[in-house]
Amino acid sequence: MNTRISNDYGWESPHLMHTYSNVWDSKLNFISKEVEFLKNLLHQNVYSIVGSELSREAEKFIQELGELKIEMSSLIELIHDHKNKLKILFSDLKNTEQSWAYKHEHRKLMIKMHEFDSKYQNLKKSVFRTIKKALKHHKQKFLPEKS
Repeated sequence: MNTRISNDYGWESPHLMHTYSNVWDSKLNFISKEVEFLKNLLHQNVYSIVGSELSREAEKFIQELGELKIEMSSLIELIHDHKNKLKILFSDLKNTEQSWAYKHEHRKLMIKMHEFDSKYQNLKKSVFRTIKKALKHHKQKFLPEKS
């Protein structure tokens, strides 16, 4: 007998997986807009960044944001495909083989989303730290010297 027993993690109902997929889709669309904002922020503060000698770091962040955008577009595509496959679970709840495969795919996608989100949050913090340093350096140039 080749029956697979699925561990019930509490999120394996089709409705809940659909909700997670929609949340991921929404989150990635929001992050996409944030990535554009961060790129613009780095480009707009270029004078502060160049003056504080953080331009190499800013260039690296712009490149990493571009790579993140590419990774994000492939994740969005995976999530859209995943949402379309969810119809299998809604239409045929008795087909355990397809159901198990979909749930396994959902777990893998959940891990990818978590890893992506962690990477993005770390990059975002680094970008803001760099801009903060550059702005502090820029403001210090205009402070009157104490005599």
